[in-house]
Amino acid sequence: MAQDKKNKFKINILGESHPVTTDQPQGYIHELSDIINRIGADIKNAYPYIPKRRLNALTLVNLADLKYKAEQKKDEVIKERDRLAQEKEELEKEINKLRQDNDELLELLQEVE
Repeated sequence: MAQDKKNKFKINILGESHPVTTDQPQGYIHELSDIINRIGADIKNAYPYIPKRRLNALTLVNLADLKYKAEQKKDEVIKERDRLAQEKEELEKEINKLRQDNDELLELLQEVE
């Protein structure tokens, strides 16, 4: 079985260098580390003397919060999509019924003429 090519590089997260081995592109992993570092910097700016362990923990909590909210939003979008699909189906049935009614009325009109 052929192994996928793994990328090996280092990233900086909250002031510490970490080796990474992944099949994801390096740019993508750097974008992720930038997000982590921005969140950590925001916390550090708000609490300049925060201990490193606390900073790491609060950064993780903030990331978990972002993920949770994104999943909730995704669930809401899926529910709305499903609701709209159901509504579309009902409208299509109504259109078909109206077309059938229209055809029947046209036949009646032709009979009367």
